[in-house]
Amino acid sequence: MRYTILAILSFCFSANIHAQDSTQDDKFRVVIMTDMTHDDGNSLIRYLYYALYFDTEAIIVTQQLPDYNYNHEGPWNKVTNVLTAYQKEYPQLKKHHPDFPAYESLLKVTKKGRGALPIIWLTNEKKFAREIAGRHVESTWGDIHFHDWIGEGNNPNGESKDSEGSEYLQEVFNKDDDRPIYVQMWGGPITFVQALYRYQQRNTDEKFQTLMKKLHVYGILLQDITFDYMIDLDKIKALSCDKMGTTTSTYKGERVHPRWLLNDAGHFWRYLSVMKETDVKGHGAMSAHYDHGGEGDTPAFLFLISAKMGLNDPLDPTQGSWGTMFKPMGPEFPKNYFETCKVDKNELERWIPQVKNSFLNRLQYSLKNPDEV
Repeated sequence: MRYTILAILSFCFSANIHAQDSTQDDKFRVVIMTDMTHDDGNSLIRYLYYALYFDTEAIIVTQQLPDYNYNHEGPWNKVTNVLTAYQKEYPQLKKHHPDFPAYESLLKVTKKGRGALPIIWLTNEKKFAREIAGRHVESTWGDIHFHDWIGEGNNPNGESKDSEGSEYLQEVFNKDDDRPIYVQMWGGPITFVQALYRYQQRNTDEKFQTLMKKLHVYGILLQDITFDYMIDLDKIKALSCDKMGTTTSTYKGERVHPRWLLNDAGHFWRYLSVMKETDVKGHGAMSAHYDHGGEGDTPAFLFLISAKMGLNDPLDPTQGSWGTMFKPMGPEFPKNYFETCKVDKNELERWIPQVKNSFLNRLQYSLKNPDEV
């Protein structure tokens, strides 16, 4: 009965949330780290339909293997194409709420990171050759060690470990704003970790710890080996929950700990087929870029949308939300580290009808005026 009541409330809220005003103080500060692989573009499209609830402070695009080599323009082209489509839709979306961010403000915070590291479970495989979302992909790489990619000097590709993205994040970190920063790790955490390294180097320990208390990191898996900076990969592997392959920890320094860290080790897979391409196509310029790749990264912001509705406290990941429920990782980890390993997948799946209906409603914004939705 409890879940039935919540589901009814969720449906009602999803239909009427656009009527709520969003002030600067109640918007969520968001940093998106993305590799723009096969499903990230779809998640970005959905995100933009709810962008009025977020202060989108950075969208950092970093290539990730095996999908894209370090110098491949595919990820950057994908994100800019989606944003350009948003620009075309912006006048119509703004009819529904004045807080939809302008295209220029989103483009201004979209920056290039630097990679590319393999997805974490392939780290020691050193090669890949098969289909990914209908595209044949072949990649090879050598031994991967943390300090070759994070720190001073150049990475094995001959590029600086610092990047436009990691330097821009210094500006985000330095803002005089006490609100939490919700970091969504869709992919490419290497750029975020380099930014943390550089910020720690340039600032006092007190200032660095002040930043860490603001950071709330949502990991869709752990993506690449640079997560070792925040959590011991060997301890994660010992849980026999995450998809880690033969990956082992190569970081030898002292780890840093954000306010909390969420490790969605598998629930997010349920969002690879929630929306069909045909459900989305035909709803404005952005929908033309929506494909059959799914939305594996979408749960990283769904919990904020349901929090906006009043269904959960975004600072308490043990509460059920549209982005699933988390449980503490245990005594081997910092107390504010949470995972989905011990959580029934139904904690995510129970909300799929409400989440889908909400997005279908949002898609109507592209075609209809406010009094028609």
